[in-house]
Amino acid sequence: MNSYRDALFDSYNATHVAYLDADDQSKLEYFREYAQLNYLPLLAPLNHDTAQILEVACSKGYLLAALQSFGFKRLSGVDLSPVDVETARQLASSATVSCVDAFDYLDQHSGEFDVVIMKAALEHTEKDRVLPLLEKISSGLKPDGMAIIDVPNMDWILGQHERYMDFTHEVGFTRESLAQVMRQVFENVNVQKAKPSMPSGLKSAIEKTLRRIVVLWMGLILRILGEGASDTWWDCRGIVGVGRKRIQ
Repeated sequence: MNSYRDALFDSYNATHVAYLDADDQSKLEYFREYAQLNYLPLLAPLNHDTAQILEVACSKGYLLAALQSFGFKRLSGVDLSPVDVETARQLASSATVSCVDAFDYLDQHSGEFDVVIMKAALEHTEKDRVLPLLEKISSGLKPDGMAIIDVPNMDWILGQHERYMDFTHEVGFTRESLAQVMRQVFENVNVQKAKPSMPSGLKSAIEKTLRRIVVLWMGLILRILGEGASDTWWDCRGIVGVGRKRIQ
């Protein structure tokens, strides 16, 4: 008998994603801005022509398409959904996208990648497979290669909704627990707040100003309440962990 995870992932697009996602063009625009804010500064030292970048659980390829638009030439992606892989191949036409289990794929591509990115996927991983998956990612990196792990932030003010909005979510992370599991595998680990993608123009300027005001006042309220509440990263929906391959 298939597990509940098999059943849900088999119909994932039809029963879940289709009710959440915007159209492809809107998602592409979002991912392009998100990548520009959160990933390009990390990827800046790389040679766009030669750097090999892998996205684990690439879904429909929005991030790969964004990286392709920024000039990265050697992109790869893996995902278990045949439907998503086909879409990814169309949206990120220069990328090599494979419908295969990430564990098996990384076994066959040891020491190959300069960067491995995993966005919005580690939270779907069973708890006892989190460290093995990170270890496989490390094995796929070249010496001094970089892992970028992007997950929802459970300290966010709506973190409980984020945790339970998807029945296939297995675990949640704060900056402390993400750093904990990454330090077990990688070195020079740093966790930072994910910068939100926001619309441009006057509306964006107003929203950014209001956001700063709300964050300032909410931070003051949490400081008054005490109990360490002001130290939580309640103001960001996502967190990005970065680590280097550990030198043996």
